[in-house]
Amino acid sequence: MKTHRMALLVVARQMTLETRQMLALAAGLTRLGHEVDLIVPQAHEELIEGLAHGVRLVELGVHTELTGVLALTRYLARHRPCVLLSSGLEANLNALKARRLDRWRVPVIAHHAVTPASELVAAGSKARGLRRRMALKYPHAALVLVESDEAGCQARHEGGIEATRVVTLPLAPDEETGALSEHQLMQCLSLMLSAAEVEGASPFSSQGWQVSSGGAAAGLAQSSPSLDTSGVVSRQATSADTGASAPLMSSASLQAELANSGARE
Repeated sequence: MKTHRMALLVVARQMTLETRQMLALAAGLTRLGHEVDLIVPQAHEELIEGLAHGVRLVELGVHTELTGVLALTRYLARHRPCVLLSSGLEANLNALKARRLDRWRVPVIAHHAVTPASELVAAGSKARGLRRRMALKYPHAALVLVESDEAGCQARHEGGIEATRVVTLPLAPDEETGALSEHQLMQCLSLMLSAAEVEGASPFSSQGWQVSSGGAAAGLAQSSPSLDTSGVVSRQATSADTGASAPLMSSASLQAELANSGARE
């Protein structure tokens, strides 16, 4: 049974709904035996306290969107998770841009813990630019996960993504335990492995998922990854790191490519 390396990304610098959901998802996936990297710009005390044993914490150590995207691109190129799940509009856009800079090699699942409309309202004067970026980048997401049908409609409208790739799957953890239910966890795992095209994972229905029925999970294995808070990224290399990884782009090349893509936006 194979262990898969998965990555979760949040960019909020405080304990938000997205952060709590990703902490719960990371804990559940690790408990099932997968290697999970939780990627953040910079860790804070509350996040570290909520981190489950075995989840690797990866700090990008950045303060601007530009350096954040570059650091995330390097992480993807070096460590090649089978899938990257980002949560929140800003995180989703950064993840999709990093995926492009990494030559589309790691599939991205964009997750919204709240409605896209509420995130755009909160963005104020930046909303127009965010809408344009959503329309450009969301079609390149493997899936968009939302908490409600209303949020799904908004994601389709703003992001221009077809209905078959928008999935309603509430990921709110239990208020008492802070954990996801087995149903939530297995549904999300099945979707992540399907997006990664892992052999044995349940394929997507041609009619999309609602998600209300059980999804089959791929094989699971036991693992005990060590906690890493040293930045991007100093954990020990594995065969996945050293064998199939493509050459890294230089910092200058990444910045030039990022500037070109920014001009197109």
